[in-house]
Amino acid sequence: MKKRKTLKWLMIFVGVLLVSLFFSRTVQTITTPKVQKISASRGRLEEKIPLTANLTFSQGEEVFMMDAKKLNIAITEVLAQQGYFVKKGDLLARADIPSLAGEKEKIQAEYDKAVRALGDATTANVRLAQDTPHNQVHEQYYTSLEDYYMKRLEAQTKASDIGYDIPEDILSWGREPVNPEATPRPNWAKPTPEPVPLANMPQEMKAIMQEAFDLYLVSEQNFTELKRIIGGQSKISRTPDGTFTHVKKIYESRMAIQAQTKAMLELETLAGGLTEIRAPHDGYLTTFTLKKGDSYDGAKALYTISREGEIPTLKADISQVQKTIEKGTKVEMEGIRADMAVSDIKVEAANKKFAIIELTDSLIFQLGGIGKLMATPPTVTLVYKSQRTTTLLPASAVRTDSDGSSFVYTIQQNWGGMLSNTNFVLKKMPVTILEKTSRLVAVSEEVSYMDIADKEDRAIREGQVVMEYVD
Repeated sequence: MKKRKTLKWLMIFVGVLLVSLFFSRTVQTITTPKVQKISASRGRLEEKIPLTANLTFSQGEEVFMMDAKKLNIAITEVLAQQGYFVKKGDLLARADIPSLAGEKEKIQAEYDKAVRALGDATTANVRLAQDTPHNQVHEQYYTSLEDYYMKRLEAQTKASDIGYDIPEDILSWGREPVNPEATPRPNWAKPTPEPVPLANMPQEMKAIMQEAFDLYLVSEQNFTELKRIIGGQSKISRTPDGTFTHVKKIYESRMAIQAQTKAMLELETLAGGLTEIRAPHDGYLTTFTLKKGDSYDGAKALYTISREGEIPTLKADISQVQKTIEKGTKVEMEGIRADMAVSDIKVEAANKKFAIIELTDSLIFQLGGIGKLMATPPTVTLVYKSQRTTTLLPASAVRTDSDGSSFVYTIQQNWGGMLSNTNFVLKKMPVTILEKTSRLVAVSEEVSYMDIADKEDRAIREGQVVMEYVD
């Protein structure tokens, strides 16, 4: 009987002990922080850096229609868009010239006026000659004088453009022909000064200065002959003053008719070149904002086309990127399987740094064309990879101490006795950060053989007992 009672109390004690142990373990489980036990790895730190890239051309060619300064145009039809690739001669737009009819009417009125003046001069005195050799020499002189001064102005303008100090004396501008009889010098002219040495004359000035000099000789020859006629020393007889004045009026009227005829032809040619806007060469339309109804007066560029044969590049601003991006860094783009890499690094104004990515016609096609790339700058991903192999840890496992230094919590395992549990205790270990990304940190210490605490479910501290859980 006594033996049974003892066994009964023993069973009660064991039951109470088991219940106590159960509740003790439950309380411990609830109150003990839980961490994930991880191990470091070895490798090269890698990070993918997404950036917006802008399509970039060189300066390109601004296209002007200078003749539009004389006749303003209005765009009536637009056949191209910014980003188009065009061939030389492709029709880009059509235009109208609102003032064309008015300009034609002005020229026609002057033409009719000149015709009437010719008729009046011809019938004013039918008995007088309508032309004479004397008048012909007179007009030849004035025509040659105009030609000479026009070419002289052209030469002076060119010299000014290139910064050449051109001599004032026309006689030093050129060299007379080998055969002096072809253009005899006037017998009263002053001695010819020494011409400018060819070695001291810019190459682009040689031809134009010689042309001006030759025209000067022609005008002087005509003037000499005119003086001989007036002085009675020429085979050509001097025309009486009355007849000469009459002939001059007829000649001036004929010249006025010719001038208005020429003006009308030039206007027609000018208008023909303004009504159709065509591409000057193969290239991409990098700036093309023409719209129907726009007016244009030639004061600014009508549009901009890329240089012939140029393929644009992508340019991504890496000024704020903390990693060292170098030439050859791998580049990824959505939908592109071809190998791509940074082709160059450029530093521009305000110390801005850019990664340059070369494109091909095939890549441009896969990305939707130049127009789409210009309208919506694409995203490129630069794949940064460290140059050396290091110890890698998840960024969440590396912590910052109060003094700004970095450390990790290692997990030390303590073995309990027969009735106690095995537990894990945290210990601080300082680490030196070499590089880091949003996901990983490279440290100089070798900790791959240690268990590291990560992803705790609550705040933890050194020396604290923790439990392990699995994600």
